[in-house]
Amino acid sequence: MRSRILLRVLLWTLPVLILHNVNADDALKEIQEKGVLTVCMDVRNLPYSNADPELPGVDVEIAHLLAAELGVKLELHWLNTLRDSLLGDMLHGHCDCVIGVPIEERAMSESVQLGKRVDFSKPYYGTGYVLIKRKDLQKSPKTLEDIKLETIGTEAGSIASDVLRQMGYNRRIYRSQIAVLNALQKGEIAYGCMWANSGWLIEKGSRIQRAAQTETAYPELEIVDGYIPPPRLRWNVSIAFSKNTPERDTRALQDAVNTIIEQKWSEEKLKGLVQKYHLPYYAPFQEEEQ
Repeated sequence: MRSRILLRVLLWTLPVLILHNVNADDALKEIQEKGVLTVCMDVRNLPYSNADPELPGVDVEIAHLLAAELGVKLELHWLNTLRDSLLGDMLHGHCDCVIGVPIEERAMSESVQLGKRVDFSKPYYGTGYVLIKRKDLQKSPKTLEDIKLETIGTEAGSIASDVLRQMGYNRRIYRSQIAVLNALQKGEIAYGCMWANSGWLIEKGSRIQRAAQTETAYPELEIVDGYIPPPRLRWNVSIAFSKNTPERDTRALQDAVNTIIEQKWSEEKLKGLVQKYHLPYYAPFQEEEQ
């Protein structure tokens, strides 16, 4: 008897489910018909994004690349992430996607559960926590194990701070990334373990554009060349979409973006864009290494 009732319920609901899928708005078709791709972007977060077109940031430049490959214009939906959430605004329908999102819950500032409401494109490059040292320090470690006994500075509350503590390293915490750079400059610590944007901070000293600035803010410092962050301190970077729903079908858009990443975005092109903003470039890390 129960199986008959279940069968009737399935027969009744199946046409409704099919109808929902048929009536779902196709995100890619909408974008093509409007001729506009809308991307949520932080108004002032160099080296990643900036409202000033003279120095837009790497994520803005990648957004322009994506729109061009889709054959549409780019429209940026600007937010201040000190108050607003990029992924949250996307989920509210204010934009079609978000550029430059790490595929890792620990590395996201927004409180959106992975796998619940957000889908991701294929990764197009890797990022993570890098090592910083003084240029006059001859040693260039390839791994954290190489500096197990050295004092490593990092930002309080960061993922790097937790990982270094758990792994038993001699870490020293500071209130900000700039404070870590200042400590390195003074010789208080041997190395800094900092987020990848530290290259920009070394060059500019701030996330805010300084048009008249021509000198490096920390000329004595550099990112350690040849160092690759270990799995716990690195993530792949992708483009985020609202997960496909009966009301809005994003699968064709995701497929189109994945094709562009695979076929149009060469390592040389992406490496040039990333390094333009003093960011280290890593090819996407293999999934088994995550």
